[in-house]
Amino acid sequence: MRGKGIIDIYILEILARCSSEEHRLRQTDIMKYLDRDYNLTIGRNTLSGYIRELKREHYIEGDRGVYYVRKFTNSEIRIMINNIIYSKEIPQQDIRDIVNKLRDMADPEYRKKLNNIYLSDCINRTANNNITQNIELIEKAIDKCRKIEIEICNYNLNGKLVVSGKRIVNPYYIVVEKSRYYLLCYAERQDIEPRRIDRIKTVKLLNEKRLEINEIDKYKNNTFQISSYMRKQIYMYSGDDRRIILKIKIKNIGDFIDWYGMDYKIIESGEEEAILSIEANVNAVYFWALQYGEIAEILEPIELRDKIIDGLESMLKKYKIKKT
Repeated sequence: MRGKGIIDIYILEILARCSSEEHRLRQTDIMKYLDRDYNLTIGRNTLSGYIRELKREHYIEGDRGVYYVRKFTNSEIRIMINNIIYSKEIPQQDIRDIVNKLRDMADPEYRKKLNNIYLSDCINRTANNNITQNIELIEKAIDKCRKIEIEICNYNLNGKLVVSGKRIVNPYYIVVEKSRYYLLCYAERQDIEPRRIDRIKTVKLLNEKRLEINEIDKYKNNTFQISSYMRKQIYMYSGDDRRIILKIKIKNIGDFIDWYGMDYKIIESGEEEAILSIEANVNAVYFWALQYGEIAEILEPIELRDKIIDGLESMLKKYKIKKT
């Protein structure tokens, strides 16, 4: 006779694979599956005991037939699958395996609909196949408060990742921004810096204890807040945060909110334009302003405004056609 615990597992596997709230299994169905799939024969009274115990532990529900209580709804599973499919950070070779695991968590009827998912090979996915392993090592280092040595890589002209150097960093957080994974770390520079994990070739866990955030000069008063940091880092650039004053067309305020959220102050508002104030990363605002120059104008700080002017003049030289 097999152990009691293994029979519980078999019953749950059958119900997870074959049952739903709309398609419940009776005891006779479960007994048939146990015999067919596991070469296991048990009596009705014995099976009733297992079912009562599984109900008591809230693994299954139902009276006239039982079904497996799933941790995620079908809609939630579909959302997760979509996020996986369109993620640029997950290597192509891992996508199908992850999607199949998620698909198996859905109920049988919905699982059939998920068989028609198209896994596009046209998405520009990362060429770094070490991302999953690197994330695990980084998480382990964060949990153990240890430093790591990372091998930094970049693409060459032929689209191949090549190692460009090594650096020892103090790891603090893994964050996701614009579908990319970043490591927030400190590398003995002025501030915490974000590093794209898809541009890290290897991670080596060191024995040396990391420097804690409140030991960094800038954050000695425990002033670092991850939520505030993420709001200001729309492009995940290193650099200082400053008070930025900008003028924007009111009809385009939604474009601004898409990037910076609701954490802004209205200084002045007219019929068509408004002047706003935000706290943000200067380098990120520079590139944002170049992208949205038709709808927004940076007013302060003056050095950022001058930098934008220089950038626009440089671009104009590249595109301007000399008149004869």
